Amino acid sequence: MGETKTVVQDWRDIFRAFKMAFDPKKMFLGYIGLLASLIWCVVAVSFFSALTLVSANPYAFIKLVLYSAREGIPLAIKNLLLAIMPLDFGEFVVLAVLVFGLLVIWSLIGGAITRIATLDYARDESISLTDALKFARKKFWSYFWSPLVPVIGVLFFALCNVVGGMIGRIPVLGEITVALGFPLAILSGFLMVFVGVIGVLGLCFMFPTISAEGSDAFDAMSRAYSYVLARPKQFIWYCIVNTFYGLVCLIIIAFVAWLMMRLSFCTVGLGMGQKFQAVQTFILQKCDIACLGFCTTPSAETKTTAVSLDRWSLKFLAGMIILYVGLAKLAVWTFVATYLLSAKTIIYFLLRKEIDSTDVTDVYLEEKIEEKTEISTEKTEKLSSPTEGAKEDRSSTEEGSKPKEGEAV
Repeated sequence: MGETKTVVQDWRDIFRAFKMAFDPKKMFLGYIGLLASLIWCVVAVSFFSALTLVSANPYAFIKLVLYSAREGIPLAIKNLLLAIMPLDFGEFVVLAVLVFGLLVIWSLIGGAITRIATLDYARDESISLTDALKFARKKFWSYFWSPLVPVIGVLFFALCNVVGGMIGRIPVLGEITVALGFPLAILSGFLMVFVGVIGVLGLCFMFPTISAEGSDAFDAMSRAYSYVLARPKQFIWYCIVNTFYGLVCLIIIAFVAWLMMRLSFCTVGLGMGQKFQAVQTFILQKCDIACLGFCTTPSAETKTTAVSLDRWSLKFLAGMIILYVGLAKLAVWTFVATYLLSAKTIIYFLLRKEIDSTDVTDVYLEEKIEEKTEISTEKTEKLSSPTEGAKEDRSSTEEGSKPKEGEAV
């Protein structure tokens, strides 16, 4: 165990999230999580599109990753708004399957990342990747159900209103019942808004709660709601600092990635000459989303002239370049994921200290509990074994019969 780190324990600690996000273990987990999410979405949508349950293009998810952050974030918000619009049965099934798969992936990946961030910030301890994944696996169902608790609450109150509306189908008596009980429907609507909005705001604290306290989904939900409602000013201030600082960090990371790829394209192009220029133009004409500024912008004459690659090796080069650009952009989005999880973990500890007066270093350590349990189990087995007990009694008798040093025999 490392020495306990002295932290400022105020809003300035949020600035540590940038360094914490670049932890190799977090970056590896985030990269695997995003890659698995991308594969899951493409495979699931392709499968349901083949069954004609939905008419979505599975490659839209790949384009979302390939977009720049300036273009990708508004596109993601637009797709989210389209997703919550009224859906038919087929689209609802597809959305439910996608959400289920993403929850499975990020319950494991997000739980491991927040566990690493928890021990890093609170106790300056570096947990191994295996131990982090083992902890996330043990608490998998807590991670899985915690984001669904607000959804279940909203659906419950919505179901109450639906049942009330079904009563209104009864002639005369049902209509009177709905007329007199409609204030309850309004109250139910208010509770849906309250549970949904506060649940979305406190969603970011659920994973850090489980990683720090070793608790269940109910405790994660209760802490998320109480922390948002008990200190709304601090919560808003922390979120503002986190958002603006995160945007600055994202701009820096995106620029570094762009400059790295740009220099790679320019230097390789200088050596390869016209062939590499033809490959870039071919990519821009066939799949212009792949470069996004990484390729040299072709001239107006080149845009109107169709470019074809006559050898399979050049086509292979073009395909590999698209793959490399996609992997580089996925690394940028990985930073976004690890930064958000690290920053929200820090904010959770700050709010916990202010509201519960709990020391920052107070973290659930499951491994120590397991060691104590193993030691007590070994002792119990030794005492319960007749041979071991007899050996211990015999050794104690022999030791008692031996004279001490300086004692007369």
